[in-house]
This record gives sequence, C-alpha cells and structure tokens, in this order.
Amino acid sequence: MKTIPGRGLILIGLAVIAVVLLYFLWKKPPQNEKHREPIAVSARKVSAPDPKTTETNRPSKSRIFHSFTKRLTDMTPDEKSELAKKFAEKFKPAADKWFKAYAGHLPFRPEDFTLDKFHSRLGDYMYTFMIAPDLTFTIQDSKDPTGVAKVSYLMSRKAAVAMITLPQNGFTPDLSVPITREDVIRMVEADTGVQFKPNEVIITPTAASCVINGGAYVELLPTGADPNNGLSGKVDLVFGHDGALLNYQRDPFF
Repeated sequence: MKTIPGRGLILIGLAVIAVVLLYFLWKKPPQNEKHREPIAVSARKVSAPDPKTTETNRPSKSRIFHSFTKRLTDMTPDEKSELAKKFAEKFKPAADKWFKAYAGHLPFRPEDFTLDKFHSRLGDYMYTFMIAPDLTFTIQDSKDPTGVAKVSYLMSRKAAVAMITLPQNGFTPDLSVPITREDVIRMVEADTGVQFKPNEVIITPTAASCVINGGAYVELLPTGADPNNGLSGKVDLVFGHDGALLNYQRDPFF
C-alpha cells in the first residue's frame, strides 16, 4: 500500500482537533441556553476561568474553541443558506447511501435526519447533527467542492456509558454476537466501496469487556496493519444485542 506523505502528522492533528471539539461540545452549557449537546462518555466539571487571564494577551479557551466550531445560532444568513444547500445536495445523499448500506441495523429512522437537527460545524468539513438528545450523527464534507460527503461518526449516549462500564459481580456475559463477517463485509462495501477480506474483519463480543450483552465490537483493518495502533482501523463498528448500530467511526482518510 502506498504511504501518504505526512499522513501520521495529519492524523495526529485531527486527533488534537477532535479532542478540542469534544471538550467544547460536551461541557455543560449555561442554564439559559437551550440546545442539545453531543454525547459525552463521562461527565466532567469545568472550572470557571480566572478573571486575571482576560487581562493577558493569551487567547481564552472560548475563543480557541470558537475558531474550530460554529453553532447554527452563530451562523450568518449566508452561512445558513450555504448549510441548507450542502444538506440538500451533499449530506442527504451521503446519509441515504449509508442508510441503505446498514439497512436493518439503523438506530434511528432515515426520515429523522433533517436539517433542523443540525448542531454545529467543526472547521468547514465536519457537520454534527443531534438526531435525538442522546444520538450524535456526523457528516464529513469534502474539501474539494466537487467531492462527495460521507458519514463519519455515530454514537448514542447510553451506549457510550455502557461501553466504558465494566461488568460487576453477578454479571452473566452473553458472548454471542448479532452479526457475521459476511454481514460486515457486505455492509461496509456498500458504504465505502471497498471489499475487505474475512481476515481483515475483527469481531469481539462486547460482553467480554463491558456490560453490553450479546453485542459486537467490529474493527476493519487492512492486511498487515497493526491491530494495536488505534489509528489503523478503517471502519470501527459497535452493534447491540439486537444488531442495531451503537457506534460507527470511519477513518477521515478512508
């Protein structure tokens, strides 16, 4: 496989940006601000800023975060118009393709993906929608104006908590999984256009490491990739016991 120059640095940069975005989006909003927040895996208290820091030349955290993200309420009329245009011409077709690829395993109805669910934008290429108060859905736009968009991320709040909750005494693990490698290969090919080999599909019962019984962790790794490298997976999926997707993540370069 041909190596992309600087790919490692780009991935590290994206990871840093993602951490900044998640910190900003998941922190508790003021009580008078009515909006839905993207899913946080764990609650985290944020200390009030020191008034003295506002007197320095150092940019405040809120200014740094704002440079990366923009909510609908912060958009100009022109930006809102551009968002509506992108939704109709790029995001909706990308989501429809994804819905068809994972039909029978969707955690929400395709008709629930509407423009009014838009929450915020990271930079000018990651657009997050809150399908429900506990369900985050992100579309990655292409830097190329003529390029296509693609679904990048999905997570439910309930699943996020369950995935980091260890089984306690008395927990009886159900190590069955609701999907097969053939299912995964077919769905991911319909999603990405790439057909993975059976030995590139790693399936692990969720009950082996968390309280989700009868579910499956799925990681798709190209042949020869290091499974210990978290950035190697091209697509990561988590299914619940009923086969519905709890989590979906796609490598931004894939």
